[in-house]
Amino acid sequence: MSSKQTARDRGFGYVSERSGQPALAPYHQVISERAHAVLASTPMSEGGFIANGIFGRELAAKFAGESAQDFFLLDIRRRQDFERGHIDGAVRMEFYRWAEPENLDRLPPDRKIVVLSYTGIAAAQVVCGLRLLGYDAIVVKTGMNGWSRNRRTGEVLGYIQSAAFPVEREPPEPYVPAPGMEFRTPSHEEFAVIAARARDMFRRTPRGGVFRYNIVDAAHLHEELENGGRDKYFILDLRREEDFEGVGHIGGSSQVDFTAAMVEENFRRLPRERKIVVVCYTGNLAAQLVTVLRLLGLDAVALNLGMVGWTMTPATRLYLKDIESADNPVVDRTGCD
Repeated sequence: MSSKQTARDRGFGYVSERSGQPALAPYHQVISERAHAVLASTPMSEGGFIANGIFGRELAAKFAGESAQDFFLLDIRRRQDFERGHIDGAVRMEFYRWAEPENLDRLPPDRKIVVLSYTGIAAAQVVCGLRLLGYDAIVVKTGMNGWSRNRRTGEVLGYIQSAAFPVEREPPEPYVPAPGMEFRTPSHEEFAVIAARARDMFRRTPRGGVFRYNIVDAAHLHEELENGGRDKYFILDLRREEDFEGVGHIGGSSQVDFTAAMVEENFRRLPRERKIVVVCYTGNLAAQLVTVLRLLGLDAVALNLGMVGWTMTPATRLYLKDIESADNPVVDRTGCD
């Protein structure tokens, strides 16, 4: 992706020479093929980044060095919370409107885009959309709570400390692994199709209720499952096989590696008539897959904070460590865009 290209150069202005109309392929095929390539090429650990994410303390360490100029900070929290405190230099956009042409034109194609939300789950959905469009994007895994304590921190700590729901330890069913693939820039046509679909999908994201921001809390899911709602939900766990069995999983879950989720044989297992609840370690990978599934028309939500929000796990200690050590400076001002 050339650093001089704008979002319109990369697809919004693409017009068929024969019809004079946007030459967009059926979005399902374009998105499913692009998503397969993006997920299959996702590095689980590379240069301090874990599965397209970074902890707040590690981001602070990078900012303390000489690499701060390599990052573009995108904050998708509400305006009032952004104004109460944000990382210096951050740009704010609405979660629901990041894919609008005028907002995409503000994003640099030659810098790593770091997306921040409250806990990282909403930001991870945006990260996936950006990566489908060819941007190098990552999520702060613990959200703003991992950078600086704020009025939401106590609420998150209480949610984690109440995580004591039951797990089962059966081995997972086999799945088809992903082939090795390299991350590539989408074509103009792919960019146009994905951006148009992302605009529509994110605009329609629930803003209230138990599935707001395409997220479900553990307590609500547990209550539903215990009260005869198992036929309503399909639980898809993205953690490694050894953690699915050894640490435990939500009863009735299916397991697949994140990189293999869009392999055709695995994707065909997903039901269209049930709500798909995607689970991972802290919710970030699950939220990325939720974006793909919703772009393809499936009803999918991420379990809030993943298994950290369901039961005590080894990942819980890492998550809490990031929040407890969060003491980085923020800018507090009003009138920011």
